[in-house]
Amino acid sequence: MLRSRRKIEIIVVAVFVLCAWILFDANFNNIQEELVQAGVARKPWRYEATYAEQEQKILEQEIAHSGTERETSSTSTTPQHTSTLAQITAVPKPSPLLPDRVVVMAKLPTDDTRWVHTDLQDWRSAIYDIDIETPHNTSTLDPLTNSTLRTLRNKGMEANAYLAYIVQNYNNLPSTIAFIHPHKDGYPAAWHTDNDEHSNAASLRALNINFVQSNGYANLRCVHDPGCPHEVMPFRNPPEDHRTTEAAMADAWRELFNNTDVPHVLATPCCAQFAVSSKQVQKRPLDEYKKYYTWLMETPLKDETSGRVFEYLWHILFGQDPVYCPAYEKCYCDVYNVC
Repeated sequence: MLRSRRKIEIIVVAVFVLCAWILFDANFNNIQEELVQAGVARKPWRYEATYAEQEQKILEQEIAHSGTERETSSTSTTPQHTSTLAQITAVPKPSPLLPDRVVVMAKLPTDDTRWVHTDLQDWRSAIYDIDIETPHNTSTLDPLTNSTLRTLRNKGMEANAYLAYIVQNYNNLPSTIAFIHPHKDGYPAAWHTDNDEHSNAASLRALNINFVQSNGYANLRCVHDPGCPHEVMPFRNPPEDHRTTEAAMADAWRELFNNTDVPHVLATPCCAQFAVSSKQVQKRPLDEYKKYYTWLMETPLKDETSGRVFEYLWHILFGQDPVYCPAYEKCYCDVYNVC
């Protein structure tokens, strides 16, 4: 009887232990599953932190190198504040600075000036269109009162555009201004351009900016003929009929400069292609340039004559002696650093 009873007790204990084990195992698995689920639930937060740190590092690198604003995108596991952080931290890309030099020219409808944009990319450009269909038409966009890249009249040759640019931009000039013709290169069109290719593009690429700044003016042509040593003699005796510029110069001088001290000789290498500094331009008041422009538009002189009057006055306007004929070698050394 005792044995049977002990057996029953052992069986009961065994059943109890077995039940306890089953319950423990079930609870253990539940706890483990909850921990796993909790871990999975927390993973997005860990990824978020890592993602945000990576985004911040990338953003800082981009700002440091380019200053551009970085666009960010969000996913189901990406918090909204990440893109907000990018918007707050990023800075806008600064606009590129314009070159501190400009090339100015007048352009006929037949002139191809695309080379200026491809060959002179480190220069600004101001290219004035000339209306040849109505040569005496007065535009409503008068350069004296408007900023327009169109000449008031087809008059005065390149001097028209040169003076229009100075009048329009007098208070905001880049430090170096080159006034040139619209042709790029080649002979005979650019016969007066001093290099093997007769190239304006080559001339401006080689231009010694330091000399322009120190001297105030540089004629881009160094060859003396034509122009030197005594191209224009207003009091030539006897006068020569074909020298129309010479015949017009004395009266033009008196009207433009309001004085009678007309030089007996004016000379410089032709042909109205030169560079000046803004400081030199601004040594004369704006009103004087307006006066020159008005004279050019209103003078009864023929187009080629009024233009050539200025061709032999530019160097004087910009601070040089009436006879400005530097030696060929010195000119090349100063203007193009070819010594």
